[in-house]
Amino acid sequence: MECYAEPEVPPGTPSLTPEERDLLACAQTIADTVLEPRAQETDLSPDPPADNIRILAEAGLVGITTPREYGGFGVSGAFQRLFTEILTAACGTTWFTLTQHLGACGMIAGSRNPSLCERFLRDMAAGRHLVGVAFGHLRRPEPMLRAEEVPGGYVLSGVAPWVTGWPLLSGVVYGAVLPDERHVYVYVATEESESLRSSEPLPLCAMNASATTEVRLENRFVPDEDFIKFSSREEMARGDTNNIAGAVSPPLGCARASLKLLRRTAEKRKIDFLTEAADALETEINACRTEGFRWADGPKDISEYKPGALGARAWAIELAVRAAHAAVAASSGAANSLQHPAQRLFREAMFYTVIAQTQDVMAATVRRLLTPPAPL
Repeated sequence: MECYAEPEVPPGTPSLTPEERDLLACAQTIADTVLEPRAQETDLSPDPPADNIRILAEAGLVGITTPREYGGFGVSGAFQRLFTEILTAACGTTWFTLTQHLGACGMIAGSRNPSLCERFLRDMAAGRHLVGVAFGHLRRPEPMLRAEEVPGGYVLSGVAPWVTGWPLLSGVVYGAVLPDERHVYVYVATEESESLRSSEPLPLCAMNASATTEVRLENRFVPDEDFIKFSSREEMARGDTNNIAGAVSPPLGCARASLKLLRRTAEKRKIDFLTEAADALETEINACRTEGFRWADGPKDISEYKPGALGARAWAIELAVRAAHAAVAASSGAANSLQHPAQRLFREAMFYTVIAQTQDVMAATVRRLLTPPAPL
């Protein structure tokens, strides 16, 4: 696909390489010409967005988190945040389905298992071998998926409650808990058998077309050659903390989409106060992005980091919900139609409220929602 859109690089964003700017331009083109025009259709589809992901793969955008030596681009964190914002502003379902694979690419590339990298990463970067992830359940107090070390590998038993994009996947990265409480991460192919069964897609209020399923494993043997890494609850918590502000981009993309819809409605209905509201939201979105990026790119070992990052994340979440609510209000009764983008954005804002949520993020979000607004 010819890429003609200018990448939207907000002021204050850390510098991107010329290659990253070109990739971002391709993402913007695809978002404008493919993803957004069919977002309602994608949202209501019974199937995951395979064609959207194919088009992104043809533009090289499925390999952005894969190192160059395996056919990817190894992009910066700043690029990933802007890329996320572009995709979530266009089609949340496509982003949610794709981001599982991007995370798996990074995890496998970061493993100490050269065999796994050689077997899969080049095809993963090209979009020929899509891989999902299933380890969010490790944050729960009681293990849902357990592993036992045996000669030649590991045996997994239990339930992975959220595996997104199942019909598109060739494999999944599972996280399980060993008897000594360590976490072990392994690659498992998606072929179903007596030891691996997936459910029908779970009915979801938002991102329903992502084909998110529950997968049950029963004495599933995973050989050492498919081992990725060991970790722990403490390491996972550190990763969650370091990524608090990095996760402002999905809700900000949703807020941007609501802002665009609000401007479109204001122009169509010739209502000045809707334009004024859109101007105010745009100023706030840009300020929230600047704040989030400041904490995402800054030092994590200072006392100000965690409260500052939590504040930026809660702000982005609340802003996405508020912007989507404004788009619903401006659209009047039409917003109640499943065919209308305002209600889709409102549902997606709800989803971004809880994705990658920790107790700290939950508390920061609720506190912000309970803070009385400034007097008019």
